Amino acid sequence: MISDGESTAVETNIRLRDISGIGSILEKRLVTCFGSEEKALETLVKGDVHELCRVEGMTRKSAQSLILNVSREQNGVSVDDFLKTKEAEALYSGIQKIMKKHCCTEYSADFIERLVPYPKRRLDLAFDIREKIEGHLAILQSFSPDERETIQSLLSAVSPAKEGAAQKIRDRAVLAFSENVYLEAREKFGNLLPVHLVSDQQECADFFFSYHSVILFDYPDFDLPESGYDYFRDIDAVEIEQLVPELALSYFVKNLKSFDASLCLAEILAAGSADGVFSQFSAEGALELRTLLKKLNADGSINPGTDPESDRLKNISVSCDETLLKKAAELSDKLKNVLTGNTLTLDGDQLMHILSGADLKQIVTANVSKPYREILKETLAEITETLSLKKDEEMILSDIYGDEIACPVTLNLDSLTRFKREISSKALEIEQKQKKQLSKELAGKKEAVSVLVSDCLEFDCWYSAASFANAYQMTFPVFAKASSQLNLDLNSDSVGATDSVYFNLENGRNLFLSSKYGFDEITPVSYDVENTVLLSGVNSGGKTTVLELIGQCLILAHMGFPVPAEHFEFSPIEEFYYFGKSKGTLDAGAFETTLRNFSIVSESNGYERAVFADELESITEPGASAKIIAGLLETFCENGKTLSLFVSHLAEAIMENCDIPIRVDGIDADGLDENLNLIVNRNPIKNHIAKSTPELIVEKLFLTSTGVENAFYEKLKKKFEGKN
Repeated sequence: MISDGESTAVETNIRLRDISGIGSILEKRLVTCFGSEEKALETLVKGDVHELCRVEGMTRKSAQSLILNVSREQNGVSVDDFLKTKEAEALYSGIQKIMKKHCCTEYSADFIERLVPYPKRRLDLAFDIREKIEGHLAILQSFSPDERETIQSLLSAVSPAKEGAAQKIRDRAVLAFSENVYLEAREKFGNLLPVHLVSDQQECADFFFSYHSVILFDYPDFDLPESGYDYFRDIDAVEIEQLVPELALSYFVKNLKSFDASLCLAEILAAGSADGVFSQFSAEGALELRTLLKKLNADGSINPGTDPESDRLKNISVSCDETLLKKAAELSDKLKNVLTGNTLTLDGDQLMHILSGADLKQIVTANVSKPYREILKETLAEITETLSLKKDEEMILSDIYGDEIACPVTLNLDSLTRFKREISSKALEIEQKQKKQLSKELAGKKEAVSVLVSDCLEFDCWYSAASFANAYQMTFPVFAKASSQLNLDLNSDSVGATDSVYFNLENGRNLFLSSKYGFDEITPVSYDVENTVLLSGVNSGGKTTVLELIGQCLILAHMGFPVPAEHFEFSPIEEFYYFGKSKGTLDAGAFETTLRNFSIVSESNGYERAVFADELESITEPGASAKIIAGLLETFCENGKTLSLFVSHLAEAIMENCDIPIRVDGIDADGLDENLNLIVNRNPIKNHIAKSTPELIVEKLFLTSTGVENAFYEKLKKKFEGKN
């Protein structure tokens, strides 16, 4: 993904083969997948991991790596130009992890992975990022909390558009009456439609009966049924979408949830202060397309409510069995009542007929025929009303309970089958017309809605960044006056007044702690450092937390992001070195490697740097550590362009070995509570060596004891004070 200030791959004449990680095989696969080298480069420049993963053998990790390589080719910088140590990279990764919690889509999470801190010489790129975050932060803050929740929910439903694929159609077929038409139809439509070569009238009639509709491109020598087919004169002029509208609709069906969410989002933003974010859709245009898509069901069928006649027929299909069985039971009960209340009187002729072998049933039937016809007529009328039948449908059901009187009344299965087939045929015919009409209405919308989805995903990238900033009440940093030499368009509020290498932090909160415990649970810290400072402090007093916090602010500021503080003013730098705590005393080889790393850092190449070190004394014996740290601090102080902040418990020993004045600050404790827990002032105190935790414990024991015990603690206390 590129910012407005960056140039495209084509404009900078980048070729696929120029990009690190792309060999001849991958180059060929990229071109094959995207159709041309230019399209492949556009996808790489855009940073579309989802699209790149369509390339044979491409993984998400390798796609991300290629995108970063493209960025390096374009901008002349990479993440390791700024982050110079593994600990600095770990700090950056921790920030990204928190950022991604605010992403609504995988697409925006991929975007966060590609954001890097830029060195001072390319702060123009950071300011492109900053400008977009500022704009989206304003959008986010213009909405209420409930509206923001709705927006996040909608964004979570958006995903990159995928091509649909219609299943092979089983309810219609192509019938051909000549070899040539058959072969051409099979070649052109056979993957989606059954194609049959028909040789005689009976076979043709069977196919007409088997399918709900058939498609013809030629006529046979015999007569065809009057209806049930569509004829097309020119097979070459017919597109598959005309015969199978499901194919055209499949793209919309496949992406129905994503499209609907995107359109809802477009409506909300167009109606609010963010009007113009999605320029191709007004609120009215989004609503219009949403209305069309509401006609589609997730399985590709047409939703109820789209057409009254279709709904009527579907209701008949669903309800007819239950209705007919219920009415059969009611008719049986009525017939029983007729029979129960009826007295049969036989005359002489009837008796003679019975004795001659006539069926008594015929005589009984004739006797109750009239009342039965009346109740049958009433029942059929009730069925017609219940199912909303039309005259032709009513006619099919006229013999649904058979021609003969029987008790209990049973269904005529032949009549029921004919009725169901007629209803199903009508319903399918209407649905086909609806699908054809809907596919025509949506045909011109495909590109626009696809662009909208891409825009929504792009919006989520910046909206997620803004959401992250808003969640931790971040503010944009103020750059030192020297930044004006970079020809950046900085307003006066963004520019500090000094040329020295420094930072000034007011009420900052460590992101890692805020994320873990909650923003309001973290005590804010204020601190400022110029050039070189040694920070002392009690155990668990928060020295590492402060060091991390300043590192977070520097990294975020160089990414173009706001920082987790009420105010942060600083000198932009080219390189950031962060050395974390060692897990133990280093062996000779590791110790030598560490010194070599510091040797590189100490070289004066005119670059502004920040060098942070956390308890470096653990690399070797305390006495030697103090001398080494003193030498490093002197070197960085004399350099003049290095912002150095070292955390150490050996402040006194280090100062004894320094030949030049070095400022020492301290994170002090006001004492211990009744449980011997530190009562800490988290804000470093300038020009103050903090007491150690053991010293505070000895001091507390001295103050709370008497007699010989008190004298013992007093002696220990004097040792800490340097007195004999």
